[in-house]
Amino acid sequence: MYVPQPDGTTKRKYAYGRDYDECDRKRRELIDKSNQGIPTPTRDMTLNQWFDYWLEAIVRPYLSAGSYRTYEQTTRLYLRPYVGSKVMFKLGVKELRAAMTTLAGAVSSKTARQALRVLSASLTAAMEEDFGLTRNVAKLVHVRASTDRGESWSAVEVLRFLAEARRRTVYYPALLLVCLLGLRRAEVCGLRWENIDLDLRTLWVEQQLQRTGAGTVDVDPKTETSKAPLPLPAQCIAPLRWQRMRTAWLRERALASGRLWYDDPAGHVFVTRTGQPWQPDNLYQSLQRVREMAGLGKMNPKGLRKSCGTLLVHLKVHPRVVKAILRHSRISTTMDIYAEALDPDVIEAVSRLDLLLRQPARLERLQEAVERPD
Repeated sequence: MYVPQPDGTTKRKYAYGRDYDECDRKRRELIDKSNQGIPTPTRDMTLNQWFDYWLEAIVRPYLSAGSYRTYEQTTRLYLRPYVGSKVMFKLGVKELRAAMTTLAGAVSSKTARQALRVLSASLTAAMEEDFGLTRNVAKLVHVRASTDRGESWSAVEVLRFLAEARRRTVYYPALLLVCLLGLRRAEVCGLRWENIDLDLRTLWVEQQLQRTGAGTVDVDPKTETSKAPLPLPAQCIAPLRWQRMRTAWLRERALASGRLWYDDPAGHVFVTRTGQPWQPDNLYQSLQRVREMAGLGKMNPKGLRKSCGTLLVHLKVHPRVVKAILRHSRISTTMDIYAEALDPDVIEAVSRLDLLLRQPARLERLQEAVERPD
């Protein structure tokens, strides 16, 4: 019979079985899928054809715009040129490993590993769609690459950064929220005045600002656990009040002088000189400019968020409290920060062990005490 393909075309497909009844049952299953509009790929479908269906029918409707953009770019730049022409059902470990090795040599091992993750996600979706794919070849191939765990700043470096930000940028309150509450940059830019209660000193993370094909829109946070009320530190109150007065002053000046002004119906906290919502890319640029002026090492908003978690570790805050502040979906993510941070107790324990092993006479006395009969 002829069945629909993921790319919108139709192809002839055969049903095989041990007897007539089994063949007829499989044929009826194909007819039911066809009537429901469910594609049934043939055995010669290429990965390029599957990527087209996967991106438009699975990724775009159910994942965020940022995830779709990442998957689309990875498939277009790194997967289609190297494995796109391969037949999905015939893709083997050996040829996939060779393709990833070539990609790692042409670009980088880190890029090859990211491409392998995206391919694995797409093949897992193909298995869930019940197309007849029985194994995920991408999970059987490994690319060795250096692990970039990211850097974090000490308390002194964070203070130097904030002191410089207060002098250099009017968006100091935004950078202050990243340092003290570990907000993501899209969450900072998506903040609205209705999400902040300056009297009760409370902030609610309800949405984040993202750029999509349709423009800049507010979307739900990364995970459900990201939606949470957070206490506003005392030093954030005055800068946020100043930010609100600055926006009102910019609006009055623009209307009085006839300049362009965009009345933001959502009431975002951080806006540009023309009233438009401040973009996450602008936050990144402000961070880099302040960092260079302060003479500090490389850092990005994600690393600054991690610095918040690292400082909480040094303050001996319980992991579950750190998880609540950073709003991680899994405690394992929080524990990764704990594992990387040098806890003062660990430093003291290693120092005491070092001191013990540098005293031979004391070790001899301990040995005698162990060997001495009761």
